[in-house]
Amino acid sequence: MRGNYKQVGLLFFWGVVIFSLMAPFFGYSQKFERFSNQQGFNQNTINSIVQDRYGFLWFGTPNGLIRHDGYEFKTFTTQSESNGNILSNDVKQLFKDKDGLLWIGTTLGLNVYIPSLEKFLTVPLNHRLSISRISSGPDGKIWFSGENELYVCQLTDIQNGVFQVSHNILASHPQVPSLNDFGFRDKNSLVLATSTGLWNLSLATGVSGADMEIRDLTQFKTLENEVVSCLMNRNNIFWIGTEKGLYKASFDGEKVHIITNFDTDKKLNSKSAIIMVDVIFEDHSGSVWIGTTDNGLFKYIEDGDSFQHFAYDPRNTFGISSQNINALFQDDFNVLWVGTAQGGINKLDLSQKQFKSYSNNPYEPQSLTDNLLTAILEDRKERLWLSGYNTPLFRSTTAVNGQTSNSLKFENLENGFPISAMDIVRSIYEDNKGYLWFGTDYSLVVYNPLNDQFKSLSLAKDGLPLLNNGIRSISQISENEILLLGSQLTVVQNPWPVIDGSKNPVLELRSSISLENEIGHIFLKSGNGSWWIGTKKGLVHASYDGEEIRIHQKYSHNRNDEINLSYENVFSLYEDNSGNIWVGTFGGGLNKMTMDSSGIPSKIEFFRKNDVLPDDAIYGILPEGDNYLWLSSDMGLLRFHLKDSTINVFDVRDGLAQNNFRQGAFFKGRSGYFYFGGLNGLTIFRPEDIKLNDQPPKVLITDLLVNNERVSIGEKLNNRVILDRSISETTSIAVSQKEQFIAFDLAVEHTSTPSKNKVAYKLEGFNEDWVTVNEGKTTVTYTNLPARSYVFKVRAANGDGIWSTETKTLNLKILPPWYRTWWSYLLFTLLTVGIGIGIVIYFSQHEKLKQRLKFEELDKERVHTINQGKFQYFTNMSHEFRTPLTLIAGPLERLLTRNTDPENNKYLALIQKNTKRLLSLADQLITFQQAEQGRLKLNLRKETLGAFVNPTIEAFENFAIEKDINFTYKIGSPDEEIIIDVEKTERIIFNLLSNSFKNTPPFGTIGIESKIDCTSGQKMIYIDVVDSGKGIPEEDLENIFERFYQLGNRSDKVSGGGIGLSFCKSLVNLLDGEISVKSNPGVETRFSVILPSKSLKEYKEDEIDFSKKSFVDDWIPLSSKITEDNLASPSKNGSKRKYSILLVENEVDVQTFLKGTLSEKYNIEVANNGIEGLVKIKGNEPDLVISDVMMPGMDGFELCEKIKSDPDLSHIRVLLLTALNENEDMIKGLEFGADEYIGKPFSLRHLELRIEKLIETRERLKEYFSKNSKLPKNAVGISTRDKEFLGNTIAIMEKNISDSNFGVEELALEIGLSTSHFYRRLKQLTGQAPNVYLRNFRLQRAAELLGQNEGYNVAEVMYQIGIESNSYFSTAFKKLHGVSPSEFTKTD
Repeated sequence: MRGNYKQVGLLFFWGVVIFSLMAPFFGYSQKFERFSNQQGFNQNTINSIVQDRYGFLWFGTPNGLIRHDGYEFKTFTTQSESNGNILSNDVKQLFKDKDGLLWIGTTLGLNVYIPSLEKFLTVPLNHRLSISRISSGPDGKIWFSGENELYVCQLTDIQNGVFQVSHNILASHPQVPSLNDFGFRDKNSLVLATSTGLWNLSLATGVSGADMEIRDLTQFKTLENEVVSCLMNRNNIFWIGTEKGLYKASFDGEKVHIITNFDTDKKLNSKSAIIMVDVIFEDHSGSVWIGTTDNGLFKYIEDGDSFQHFAYDPRNTFGISSQNINALFQDDFNVLWVGTAQGGINKLDLSQKQFKSYSNNPYEPQSLTDNLLTAILEDRKERLWLSGYNTPLFRSTTAVNGQTSNSLKFENLENGFPISAMDIVRSIYEDNKGYLWFGTDYSLVVYNPLNDQFKSLSLAKDGLPLLNNGIRSISQISENEILLLGSQLTVVQNPWPVIDGSKNPVLELRSSISLENEIGHIFLKSGNGSWWIGTKKGLVHASYDGEEIRIHQKYSHNRNDEINLSYENVFSLYEDNSGNIWVGTFGGGLNKMTMDSSGIPSKIEFFRKNDVLPDDAIYGILPEGDNYLWLSSDMGLLRFHLKDSTINVFDVRDGLAQNNFRQGAFFKGRSGYFYFGGLNGLTIFRPEDIKLNDQPPKVLITDLLVNNERVSIGEKLNNRVILDRSISETTSIAVSQKEQFIAFDLAVEHTSTPSKNKVAYKLEGFNEDWVTVNEGKTTVTYTNLPARSYVFKVRAANGDGIWSTETKTLNLKILPPWYRTWWSYLLFTLLTVGIGIGIVIYFSQHEKLKQRLKFEELDKERVHTINQGKFQYFTNMSHEFRTPLTLIAGPLERLLTRNTDPENNKYLALIQKNTKRLLSLADQLITFQQAEQGRLKLNLRKETLGAFVNPTIEAFENFAIEKDINFTYKIGSPDEEIIIDVEKTERIIFNLLSNSFKNTPPFGTIGIESKIDCTSGQKMIYIDVVDSGKGIPEEDLENIFERFYQLGNRSDKVSGGGIGLSFCKSLVNLLDGEISVKSNPGVETRFSVILPSKSLKEYKEDEIDFSKKSFVDDWIPLSSKITEDNLASPSKNGSKRKYSILLVENEVDVQTFLKGTLSEKYNIEVANNGIEGLVKIKGNEPDLVISDVMMPGMDGFELCEKIKSDPDLSHIRVLLLTALNENEDMIKGLEFGADEYIGKPFSLRHLELRIEKLIETRERLKEYFSKNSKLPKNAVGISTRDKEFLGNTIAIMEKNISDSNFGVEELALEIGLSTSHFYRRLKQLTGQAPNVYLRNFRLQRAAELLGQNEGYNVAEVMYQIGIESNSYFSTAFKKLHGVSPSEFTKTD
């Protein structure tokens, strides 16, 4: 058992030894940064990585989706409080499409994240599916696979989350195994990577449709039965990763040509026999990276056709953290992100600074021996010599150059170095002869490279030993002199013979001077030979003449001195090409001393912490050409720009091993490398390799906070939506001033060194200066901002101080409370002014009101006087009318009783009827005045309701038949007795029915409804007059019962005085009743009258009417049937009359009179209005139209205009006959084209003469045109339109006269009328048929040509007028002109 323990111990020992030998002993130039639980990343396994449109990195893990903004991690799970959630926490695949949308494949299906809306959507699938791969096709649509299924998807509506998803393309091929990956060969074919090899998928219809058909699906023989894990198409060359290796191949039809098998070619320098490839990735530069299981990460070096291997080493904290690589991604800032299994995230900055760091590895004897360095030297052979606090001396085993700088090995020289254990080397110097000098705290040592020996040296002056402790600077000041700076400043002359010739050399000092308890740190010999010594107490200016050292001036921190240092402890000195002395202090930063012409300081400048530098401790100064100084400090390495005094700061975030450097541990080697030592080892670099990352960062406003609460998209504050999309894409917001705290979360997107990023912001309108924050993520808060418009501007700088080229702007509007808005101020101002003006107006109006009341009272009296005068005038006129009407009515009665001539009887009956109408109108005027003045008495009569209403119905029935109006009636309780004033009630009904008949067109409906009802014991008579006429507009209903209010005259020329309805209102009031109206224009108008049935007991006997008389018969016009029967008399000879006249008149009596009078000479047709007249004109054209002007529907003016504007009717003569006798009305009628205008009353003889003259003129024109084809010179009686028509006709005939084929049809076509219309119109105008008119026109032209004596013969004339037949021409010419053409020529 004990033997077993020994074996185990032995194995453990050799394991440690082997592990140590395998451990790397060189520094890393490419360093990986790790993220795991310690950095806030709570997952160790990453399946997929992608970057969204804003620059955020997304990591798919087995336990959630994680977003990284460069500073913090945020996890999204199925339970997150977000707008939508992912289907499963196990995220397998991530993909960003061309629109910046993030597609998330999980073990349960597919999600999409919309960055602008911060919203998760779910792709609708009919079953759960573990997503293995997501990609985009050639047309941008999304392809995804899972298990043995393949789909195409497209998001068609982002707002509503509408997707178009294809069917499973592989549904009909169940033989296809599980898909791990796929790639497009071209737009119609794919390569499928499966668990049993590669398959070729050809599509029949391309990738444009939602439902695709497979043309062909075959398995490649190559790599058959291998598990193919991933594919990558690189310039039509496919990189194929399997569980057995890595291949590079090309596809030709159904064949796979393996170009390279990296496993068999042994190009993968792996210790494993088999390489299991998990992921293949091509970075922006075209380099290919391979992630494996158990073998770490490989980078393909195309130039050498080899691989660089990044293996997992648990001892190397700068290497990858796991041997299993699951995901690779390069972001927009040239950073490679490596997702591992059980190792978290690794980050490799491909643009990282080329600083090489070496530190001590206790397991490697050839590593850097000591981390805490005190002095550094690169000798003339470019080997590196170093000293440390714990190890006095060690050096590199090889020279330092580009090939060895990444793999330096070191050897410890402690054993042969002659110093005590407590002594520390403070300086190393190589003289011109190649000897190395070592200054320590207590001794001086020299090394002879020729014999490889160290010797300890002693100092003496004038034979006496001299101690020069703490030698920190050694310098050869001349060919034979060495300067030693420690507690004293000493010069040794030609020490080499003594060193070589003595075992224990003692060097005699040439010159020495004490520094008075000051410790010298650094020595500088300037270009003019002056000495500058940096000490713990300041800067000493001295000189040496070869014999003696003289101190000229000491510069310290004394503020009273003209030239004083920022701090007195000087660690480093450097003289630039301009002679300026740069002083590095420990506690005062960097000082620059400018010299005058004699080498004396004339000015000093300070570069301090919080001014230019990040730290005031400057340990070393090394120049890079004439442009830069490299400074070591406790805040890293600083590159100081001499031209503009700016700096670049490099620290551990840029790849340095430490930020804290040490005094004396700096050196500029002949190899071009700079060396700086610090607390954690050695940093070497070539300054030309240190390049700034010039890619500018992006800056985002990631969140808006109001009153310390995050504002979500669509959230309302004070009933206002602040954000309708992500704040990162919002350009303007408006916030109420009530919200006292407004904050913006800012993030700088640059992943190279995010902790060094900076952000600057300002709020224009609040502060105009940029505020810089030395952090990449911060929150900017504003409180109690005044109400106005602002512009929030943000810009950012990356870790190397490169500022973004664009400035992020956000327009911010702080909305004031309503009482502080401009409109409220305006309202308050207007209100104040209005109140003031109102007060003034009130008192002014109050006074004016008093005056107006006085004037109104006077005006009321004046109007009353005028109205009384008006009524009195009407009454007097009515009385005056009654006397002559009585003298007409009386004799007329006598004539009617004695007349025996039936011919005269018709006129006497007409005169008697209209005399009664005039008497009725006069009585109505008198009754109206009496009702207005309250002097009208009632004459009550007892009647049944039917006996009262029936006479009125009978009186209007015939009138309705003549008007083609449907007249209806409805009487309820016709036998019930009522007591009313019959005459006045009949007048009310008559006026209402008269208005209905005037305003109801033919074929309309008029009805009268009557009933009796008892209300509160009172018998009430209800009478309604209803019609379907044009109705009353709503705005006129209130005024319809006002005196002299005429509604009809607004649009239709209907006669009336405007007192009918007012008269009805007065009579209804007299009868203690009510009258009202309701109207729906064009549908129904209803006048309702409610009258109480009186009681005879309340009235005197003289107020009771015992007669049974009805008055309405005297007010209705004579029936046209009666008048026609009386007036119809056949013509004496019974023959048809030559001329016809259309009479358009709405008054039946006028129709009857004119028809009876004119029918003796003319055929008379009657129309009741313009519409009916126009229809009859078009049906049968009359010779003359006689029309009244004032008619309902279409008046005479409109009828005349329509006749004269119609080419087919314009020749018809129109005579207007009207009561409108004003000059304006006559002019208007003539303007509308009327041929005559006669006013009422008219002389019948005058009318007959005008009719005869119009017809006679017409006949004369026809007579003229029977012999002539041209217009007469004095074209009286021809309208303008007819002249234009005839003129056009003549011009067309003139143009085509020589065309023998030109006839009537061609002439009508040229005029633009049909042949029949043209025939009718020309016949009406000229009395000639068109063919006769055309023939006569040609023959008249022939006569003109023959009579001009121009030598034309008959044949030539025939040709010119378009007649070809000689016989026809002679016959027709003789018929028209009375002689033959030859005789006409002789006669002429």
